[in-house]
Amino acid sequence: MADTFVWKSDRPWPNVRLKTAAIVGHTTSTSTRLWFRTGRPGTFTIVLYPTSILQTDAMLAGFSEVPFSLDDLPAEARRISFTIADYSQDTTYVVDIDQLSALTEYGYALHGRDDNNNMRILLGQDRDYTFRTLPDTTAPLSFGFYSCHMPYKQTVFGNTNLVNMEMWDCFNQVLTRHYATDLHFVIGGGDQVYVDGVKSLSIWKFLNKVMRKEDGTLLPDKDAMVSWYRDIHRGYWGFRSLQKCFSRYPTYMMWDDHELGDGWGSYVLSDDNDDELDEVLPALEQQGLSRADGLTLLERMAEAGKQAYEEYQHSHNPVTPADRYDYHFTTGNSTFYFLDGRGNRDINRQSRRVLGSAQYNRFKQWLAALDPATTQYLFVVSAVPMVHLASVIANADDGVLADIADMQDDLRDAWEHKLHDSERRGLLRALFDAADRGIRICILSGDVHTSAAFRLTDDQTGKVIYQLTSSAITYNKPRLLAWLLGKAVADEGHSDDGYTFERLALYTDSNFSIVKVDPDSDRVWFQLYGKQTVSDPYEENPAPDLPMTHALTKLELRFD
Repeated sequence: MADTFVWKSDRPWPNVRLKTAAIVGHTTSTSTRLWFRTGRPGTFTIVLYPTSILQTDAMLAGFSEVPFSLDDLPAEARRISFTIADYSQDTTYVVDIDQLSALTEYGYALHGRDDNNNMRILLGQDRDYTFRTLPDTTAPLSFGFYSCHMPYKQTVFGNTNLVNMEMWDCFNQVLTRHYATDLHFVIGGGDQVYVDGVKSLSIWKFLNKVMRKEDGTLLPDKDAMVSWYRDIHRGYWGFRSLQKCFSRYPTYMMWDDHELGDGWGSYVLSDDNDDELDEVLPALEQQGLSRADGLTLLERMAEAGKQAYEEYQHSHNPVTPADRYDYHFTTGNSTFYFLDGRGNRDINRQSRRVLGSAQYNRFKQWLAALDPATTQYLFVVSAVPMVHLASVIANADDGVLADIADMQDDLRDAWEHKLHDSERRGLLRALFDAADRGIRICILSGDVHTSAAFRLTDDQTGKVIYQLTSSAITYNKPRLLAWLLGKAVADEGHSDDGYTFERLALYTDSNFSIVKVDPDSDRVWFQLYGKQTVSDPYEENPAPDLPMTHALTKLELRFD
């Protein structure tokens, strides 16, 4: 167990790690999925109640936290118990709750037994834990969208500092404001954690340090690696403002490369001179390990990362078959499809290198079956932006630009790389065909550490789809793809894929967004919120700048 992080006390986290927490997952008008991390095995009890009873019962009026004891519940409250037998899932557990009422706010609290077998409250004693079900009819809808949560910066002296966490406070303020009207859920569009964000916390750096053979056994084993990925989630999610968001608003997630490793699936792994294994495991030869050993370690890391992703993120998404992470759900006349662009990505395949053939075909068939009479809006979550990245530069990995900047994997990550031409064009054609049938389509993306909005017009039919990118909420270090979006792409132009594009917005600092759909007026808005500060002009000695939450950009998306 020497390689595990379970009992390590010297991980240099500058913040308290997550221990006990809740996430509101997939929620409908009559059901929800509640995710918990309890911190220890045992038997636990959820208390669930409509918050309206706090307003109608005079004895409870004025209470906002723990309004009643576990042994004295009102008739409207429900007790739901579950047991966690061991640490095999890192004490995470998902409870599916049905028979709920539409558009109703519920409060919940979690109780568990302590070492003395006394029942005590674990969640709900410090603040309100609430969520709201969705309406059961078509209604105005808004949802939050964010990506790329990396709030750490390593100094030249080796210290790890926190940066941009005020953005989560801003996000909560904006969500609360929209919640009063029509906010229904939040989408995490990829890179909810960074396993390699800074050297002091990088599990890939740690792997290069400890990988070895002992008595012929290749180490570390998968169990140790799983503890690393869990440690990353617990560190990155150890912030009260982030937990407040996750525990109140139904939150849907899709991973990207940094849940596994930078550029995952975009490194060339071959026996010839193009092999890039040494970029991922530069200490392989130094540690006396073979190329085969390195590939085995990569496979173990993939399995470990997948397990932690399932435990912490995918488990509270809509249920999918085993080993499948793409999913979809519908609310009112809007439907959402989350493409898994990382779990099946393999640049070494001969075709369908991003989604894989099974997912590619599954999505196209699902898309073709959509009925415009019931599905007016379609939002496709693709963690990596699908279009607009200046093909001539995105395909330059063999040229001087790529050699100087050492960014081959970033370039191959882009949908517009030449290796993805057939896959990308097939998806775009299918999306424009759906638009031609009357479905209004937006692609939601993150990954690139910048925000942009593009309008795409099909040269053949004149139909329109939009790509909306919001990245990053706490990470403003630019990436190549951000540079391409900001500098190498014209404000408007024509693509070889057969569409005309127009850039409507660009923002390169920390950001998040709100998307609003009003089916009655047939309008969609994209509201982008960025990092702004203001001081009180009436203060004689102004306090430090405070975050503002006014939208930087509010775009009405026109599909005509």
